[in-house]
Amino acid sequence: MLSKVTLWISIFIMGILNFVYYPKHEKQATEATISWDVSGYYMYLPAFFIYGDAKTCAFAPEILKKYRPTPDFQQAFKAPNGNYVFKYSIGQAIAMSPGFFAGHLASSIFDYPIDGFSYPYQLGISIWGFIITALGLYFLRRILLDKFDDVTTSICILVIGLGTNYTEYGGITNSMQHNYLFLGYALLIFVTDRFYKQPSYTFAILLGTLCGWMALTRPTEIIAVLIPLIWGMQLNLSWLKDRILYIIKLWPYYLLAVMCTALIGMIQPMYWHYAADQWIVYSYEDQGFSFLRPHLIDGLFSGRAGWLMYTPVMIFALLGFGVAYFKKSNFLWSLGIVTLASLYLTFAWDIWWYGGSIGQRALVQIYPILSFPLAYLIEYLFKTKLLKWLIFPVISICFVYNIWLIHQAHKGGLLVAGEMTFAYLKKIAFKITRSSEDLKLLDTDSTFDYPILKSEDLISTYKQDSMTCLRDTIQFSPTLSFVTPKKEGWLRVSANYVIKDKEWESWRMTQLMVRLYRDGKVDDTQVLRVQRYMDPNQAKTLHIDIPISSTIDSIQVQHWHADGKTELCFNGLKAIYHSGQK
Repeated sequence: MLSKVTLWISIFIMGILNFVYYPKHEKQATEATISWDVSGYYMYLPAFFIYGDAKTCAFAPEILKKYRPTPDFQQAFKAPNGNYVFKYSIGQAIAMSPGFFAGHLASSIFDYPIDGFSYPYQLGISIWGFIITALGLYFLRRILLDKFDDVTTSICILVIGLGTNYTEYGGITNSMQHNYLFLGYALLIFVTDRFYKQPSYTFAILLGTLCGWMALTRPTEIIAVLIPLIWGMQLNLSWLKDRILYIIKLWPYYLLAVMCTALIGMIQPMYWHYAADQWIVYSYEDQGFSFLRPHLIDGLFSGRAGWLMYTPVMIFALLGFGVAYFKKSNFLWSLGIVTLASLYLTFAWDIWWYGGSIGQRALVQIYPILSFPLAYLIEYLFKTKLLKWLIFPVISICFVYNIWLIHQAHKGGLLVAGEMTFAYLKKIAFKITRSSEDLKLLDTDSTFDYPILKSEDLISTYKQDSMTCLRDTIQFSPTLSFVTPKKEGWLRVSANYVIKDKEWESWRMTQLMVRLYRDGKVDDTQVLRVQRYMDPNQAKTLHIDIPISSTIDSIQVQHWHADGKTELCFNGLKAIYHSGQK
């Protein structure tokens, strides 16, 4: 069968990415398999099974010093009772445990440090993540073949496996929650469909276990319970009445499923009570949701991490809901409601770009759901003879774009995950190199890449013969204010910079801030993160170009050290006006 071939092709390519192209288990520090968020999910395992210390976490400083999975101890925070509480919920650690125990055994046999972070543990988690990927793709094929023909299923597997950011999170970064939850949703659909065809206690236990584990892994995935509850939903009272009567008739099965969900869900409060002496703990501290103002437009279309900007092929899945509607699909409303709920919860989170990710990693797990409307669209286009001439070229471009993004995120260096802008993405798209002017588009809206023909000084040179130095104890430079010519043109602000040690964290880089005022109020602020363009022990002149209108009457220039720890000095601060003529 063709779908079996495409399944193995997808698994093979995922394996190449994981073990050959960018083997994270062989990397160090924050590029290792067990680093950043993964180390937070994982920390339960060594804490309980190696160190027997999930309260004081006295082992953590040595782990951070030796393996550097994060710059500081971000995996946990101190509760009011003085104990540490792990930030992330425990479900992912439970799912990763086979990889951990395999690594633990290998460390004992091959004389590696038994500390939870040595090479066998990294390899064990990586191999287990790849197995989860293979299972996810296998069950994706199974649920699609239940409803669609082999050719449609084959194309869907290729589109999702190789044309979306699942390629990244199933291949290279496969130890994140999203890969595991992708398998969870595929399994949940698989079991739900069989439960409604032939109810059994086994299926009921599986449904409850899956829903409980998914919510335990990522609390917002509690929406997964909607799949077995409203499977096959129709928008009429007759369906609602029939479903209620069906649940009443089979109440022992549903009760068993609810009990399984509740029992698994209780694991987290039990841990919180053990560590913090509280049954409920909000572990994300100052991070939260804006339920009344979800970031829908940014989440879908922004250059920073817009889902459809970085995974454009999924536009076809969204269009497929329209085809499903006209075909009166039995799964339109149930899958559509879960999709809407997932989009809403994903983008209601205040950090809607989810850190350094390729597009919207928080949506990867619902791709098994979106495979259904995608399949409906592909099936429809096949019948209308449009697929060959219209969709194949578009999908091919999406494949190339996806692979380009992954390469630039890991080896090419052009993708700066979490800091992208539309202007910068547009400038570098499909390129393999960039200029320093291109890089400025991460900080400012525009650049002027041409020689300046004629300019006008707006301020005299600031402290030409002496340096102004910023450090941890001096965070701001003096503010310079000046008036503008009040005509259309460009402003260039420049200075000579000197650093010894580079600040690598972008949020701590010294910012050259330029504030534009209209009628005495700030109209716009543009920044340049200085250390982004410098190497250690370097002196360099940098500038920022800003288009200004005739209504801008004054400008302020200041440097902010952004809580950086390394010293930066500058002199020769200048501001000039130029017409922008090329």
